[in-house]
Amino acid sequence: MTGVEWACLAAYARTLPPGPVRSRVRALALRGRPTRQGVALSTAAGLGYLYRGKLTPQGEAVARAFLRREGLGL
Repeated sequence: MTGVEWACLAAYARTLPPGPVRSRVRALALRGRPTRQGVALSTAAGLGYLYRGKLTPQGEAVARAFLRREGLGL
């Protein structure tokens, strides 16, 4: 998982309602947390995937694509 994917996935997890799906996505994001989180967040924002810490539609597409590749398809 790249830092940008992590940033999008972590933000995506915050948009999900509480429950098992959110827990699985959060666990996946925590497992892939980069050592330089600030750089990952800044890069994701610079690419337009996050805006003021919130996930954009483009960022959601990145998170969903990552989940599909992981076989979760959420």
